[in-house]
Amino acid sequence: MKKIFSCIMLLALGMLYGCFGSSSSPPVPSSGTTEDKLTALARAIEANPGIALTNLSMHHLNPLDNMPKKNTALVSPLKGALDGDSGTLTISVADLQNSYEIMFCQLNDTYQVTMDAPECQGNINYIKSEQGTGYFDLTKKPILNNPLGVTGVSFQKVTYTTTVTLPGGDRSFQVSGGLMMPQGITGDKIKGVIVYFHGTSFNKSTVGSNYVSNGETRLNAQVFASQGYIVVLPDYIGQGDDWQNVHPYVLYPKASAKTAIDMLSAVAPIIKTSYQLDGSSVLKLFSAGYSEGGAYSLWFAITLNQNPGLLNSLYQFTHSVGMEGAYNTSRVTKGFLFDNVSTSGGNPYNIQWLVVTNLVKPLLSADAFLSYATYQLNGDVNSVFNPDFYGMKCKVFDQSKCNVGDKNLNIGQAFALPDTMIASQLFYSAMRQNGNGSTYPADILLYSHNSVNSLVSSTLLTTAYQTQLDTVLRAADVDLSTMPDKSVSIISLDKDSIVSPNNYSYLLSTYPSKIKYSFMVPSSQIQVVSPLSYEIGNQPVYVNVDHMQAFVYEFLYALNIFNQF
Repeated sequence: MKKIFSCIMLLALGMLYGCFGSSSSPPVPSSGTTEDKLTALARAIEANPGIALTNLSMHHLNPLDNMPKKNTALVSPLKGALDGDSGTLTISVADLQNSYEIMFCQLNDTYQVTMDAPECQGNINYIKSEQGTGYFDLTKKPILNNPLGVTGVSFQKVTYTTTVTLPGGDRSFQVSGGLMMPQGITGDKIKGVIVYFHGTSFNKSTVGSNYVSNGETRLNAQVFASQGYIVVLPDYIGQGDDWQNVHPYVLYPKASAKTAIDMLSAVAPIIKTSYQLDGSSVLKLFSAGYSEGGAYSLWFAITLNQNPGLLNSLYQFTHSVGMEGAYNTSRVTKGFLFDNVSTSGGNPYNIQWLVVTNLVKPLLSADAFLSYATYQLNGDVNSVFNPDFYGMKCKVFDQSKCNVGDKNLNIGQAFALPDTMIASQLFYSAMRQNGNGSTYPADILLYSHNSVNSLVSSTLLTTAYQTQLDTVLRAADVDLSTMPDKSVSIISLDKDSIVSPNNYSYLLSTYPSKIKYSFMVPSSQIQVVSPLSYEIGNQPVYVNVDHMQAFVYEFLYALNIFNQF
């Protein structure tokens, strides 16, 4: 009775997931209260958390990709334009409008989710009431009816060489990225160039250069390129074509900033030729990024401000926007990983759903600490990881749950695979790992003792190694002290289960004069379909927007900011 009462209280507080014991997965009831539907959803998650990780694939949650039964009437034109084409792709603004409507409202014809749904209408009305979005009104089809007369967006993959500074010195990498260019307009109508830094991916192929499989890449075409902006999307070192190398994750943001600067030089001749620009032409340059890319976007601005000679003469840097970024790695991000984080006790990290936080902590830790061991400790993974976690040894389920394909790989080997999603294997490998007086939870619905102490080695927690780690983390903190006033803007949800909104608050309070626009979006105002709804039942369950879906809406704030220049 006490457990049921606790669950009711959690649901009353607006949490997505309940707190029931493991059981078979009942379907979500087609009728009944919201609490009934959320209870069924909670039971399904506890029975198979791997379903959640498959569908919460970091920053690529997208009805175009993940709903098993999609709105094929809207999807097929887009897919048809891309299938079998290995060169430049061109997508019409009609297809971009349709695909954005799918994302905005999670349209699904099989389950009769339409734009007339109350939740969709509520989202439309909220967004068009916001000055920060420029009163964006989806019902007026602003992508199809864009004011510049853009008829479509071309997309092509680009490969180039980048040279960056890492702890071991300067290194060069052959990397890749995507380039989007508006069609149907002349060069004098181009509003500018946006460098976009994507969020964390646990599939090295689901990055900027992948249009078909990456909803985040397509979102750039729908929102930015359709409105007259050229978009440059670097994949980063260790991703895309460079999948063999370890990605310098959030601990080394300057490397990703420099990679983007090098990509701008690589694509400058393509842009000039495409729009017949002469040698004196100058385009406004903006940067934007989401989640992992949010901090990179601001570091890009910092790097150019400190080293203006790095920028190709085609561009004039103008403004930078960060969305949901990990701007403070030394305190906020480190605390989020190593503390026991929950919604209780005043919810100090401002998370929304405990289960999502529990699911992603091992993934974020694996990515960050693999990067740290590789570039800071010359590959010494033994001084960083709990050996069983690094070896991806299952403690709760049969070992096949932790294997990648049919092989028991370690974390380094798993991250080195191309076109392979490893999210669920990383989480299953973390469940019930024990070390340093801590055990990672197997009960992800209730258990808030989720410090990653159990996933790291005792060596990493010694004073000497913590001092070294803290030095690296402080160097990765976004430092706007040298930036001109009003040179950057930031956007965040008020509750975020993956990147704490405390990052936003830290930046705003530390550098108030440097920030031109700041938007804290109330998550309760935007309702989205839970990514598990269609896995376990025949009816959608609507929940407050969280980190996995927020970029669909936050891009509109960024677009309106860029349009001010």
